[in-house]
Amino acid sequence: MRHWNKELRMNRLFDKSGKTVMVAMDHGQGGVKPGLAHPEKLLAALVESKPDALLLSGGMARTYNYLFGRKDSPALVISSDFIVGSSIPQQPGEIEELRQSISVEECVRLGADAVKALLIFGRRDSRLQADNMAYITSLAEECGRWNLPLIVEPTTWGARFTDDIRRQVSLYADMARISAELGADLVKCDYMGEPEEYQAVVDNCPVPVAILGGAKAAPESIADTIEKAASCGVCGVVFGRNVWQSENPAQMVQALKAITYRGDREEFLRLCR
Repeated sequence: MRHWNKELRMNRLFDKSGKTVMVAMDHGQGGVKPGLAHPEKLLAALVESKPDALLLSGGMARTYNYLFGRKDSPALVISSDFIVGSSIPQQPGEIEELRQSISVEECVRLGADAVKALLIFGRRDSRLQADNMAYITSLAEECGRWNLPLIVEPTTWGARFTDDIRRQVSLYADMARISAELGADLVKCDYMGEPEEYQAVVDNCPVPVAILGGAKAAPESIADTIEKAASCGVCGVVFGRNVWQSENPAQMVQALKAITYRGDREEFLRLCR
């Protein structure tokens, strides 16, 4: 059973519909991404659009903490780690190394409602895989001491994955379940395959599953994915590039609310125009 303070924070991540629309803005840890060039202006607009939560890096949470001071501000989720794909920004490399970037105590001090951590599968070195899993269990314990929900994002970023393996839906059921077994309160996961396949991801995970957005896609494709995932019982969406790389990020948040909360595809597509 969750402590009541943790339950209060968990509830802040969801709308009264029981669904969540989170906007991920922690991508800047890899440098200046298209759409993230002017973070303060963008973040202020997104706060005004009132998604259920915004996901930021620790540095962004410190710098723009003042934007979350209102009673009706979105929940603040802080990314607790960073990855190293290459020692030179913009250069290709293998995503193998991961390090913690902020303590749970500091997240609490900044007013966070949850912490998000990466669980990268498919590493070449099994010791790195073990280190990542130990990091998640330690983080879950620390979050428990502070009554802070932990969101875990299992990924297929390891170098041992092939495209064929990445398309195996049963893999995502395993990764989601492992995330929960290690202490996640919510799992942020790719949507893959058809609803009858993805149902196993949700059914076999004892904590809520939200789907991530990935690369920017056409509105019709986004609507299809959200509708399919919703039919499996996912708790909502955590989208980044499909929001802040759109022409009107604040309006895109409203579009995501329409289809995620109410299943209103027509309104979603209208707001995407």
